[in-house]
Amino acid sequence: MRTIKKSELLMYLSILFYCTALFLKRVNLPFEQNLYNKAMMLAAVIALFNIVFDSKMGLRQILFTAFLGGLLFVDSIPTGNHEIFYLFLIIWGCRNMDAEKVIRFIFGIVFVLTLCVAAFTFLGVIENNVHITNDVRKRYDMGYSVWSILPFQYLSLSMMSLYLSKKKVKPLPVVLLIGIGGLIGILTDVKSACLINAIGLIGLYFAQYIKIRRWNKLRIFIWIPELLTLLSYVAVKLYDRGIGFFARLNVILNYRLMYPAMGLEQYGIHLFSNPDVQWASEAESYFGIDNCYLNVLVTWGVVGLLVVLCIYSFLIDYCIKKEDLQLFIITMMMVFVALMWSRLLVLIEAEILICYSDVFLTPFVKKRDFSLTKKK
Repeated sequence: MRTIKKSELLMYLSILFYCTALFLKRVNLPFEQNLYNKAMMLAAVIALFNIVFDSKMGLRQILFTAFLGGLLFVDSIPTGNHEIFYLFLIIWGCRNMDAEKVIRFIFGIVFVLTLCVAAFTFLGVIENNVHITNDVRKRYDMGYSVWSILPFQYLSLSMMSLYLSKKKVKPLPVVLLIGIGGLIGILTDVKSACLINAIGLIGLYFAQYIKIRRWNKLRIFIWIPELLTLLSYVAVKLYDRGIGFFARLNVILNYRLMYPAMGLEQYGIHLFSNPDVQWASEAESYFGIDNCYLNVLVTWGVVGLLVVLCIYSFLIDYCIKKEDLQLFIITMMMVFVALMWSRLLVLIEAEILICYSDVFLTPFVKKRDFSLTKKK
């Protein structure tokens, strides 16, 4: 039987296929979309192979994997878009791998692809014709994929790099990472990512000096994803009724209430994924829901949303049981970022999930375990 160590090369190949295909799907290159879908499917098959031949999986792990994976697969059947299902398989396939190496590998892929997109745009292969707001303003000179990925990609990578460095967080790296994040924010005009990145990094620094004696009291945070989903839905509905406060809030948030309201009205809420949902990037017909929770609800339906909420609540519970304040801060940052960003559940923007891929492999450890993976 194949061992996990021997199959690590295959998992890296799986990650390469998935990240590259998903990244290029957002760029207007002269290739068939079906080619990208096949590459992602191949990545998922490789990951599934790794899971099936994982001799260390017990009955609990097998049942959990099969249940959640089955729900995601059934949920995606109406649209034929299995991206989240593929991601689920890849995350669990990475369960025995070194989290820090995996994140570095993903960062390398995105960095190279970002430079390629910039070069293609400069040469005119990729047209920068994406508009974001009703003001019809062109943004960025490096193509759609760069501005949509880079700021929040850096946000998660900078926090996870500090956490996984296995060293005490020092002021200088924090200042440097905040400075680089600021430059990225200026370049891409995504100021919210700069602010969130700075808050998260400062929080990681001070977290190492804070001691929490009663971690059980933090268990109320397990329900934060569900609460944010409910508040988002209520805010959108109140905006839709024309209440002045929410109309002003919508403008402040760059129409993050208007577009969910449009999506709920036009597509409704379905049990499974909705094949009729279509995104548009043209200035005259732009439509996109930049709220992860409502995005998943409209696109993937009730089943998809429940699975996502279950995963995020479980991750928060995982941090509390490990009594790891820094990992708890990172997780909560991602949970709140989901209010303004719609694609946290794709591998190239959700590396944090990789760090939990060994949750059902090893028992909970209440002291800080930097490796996050079981060492041989």
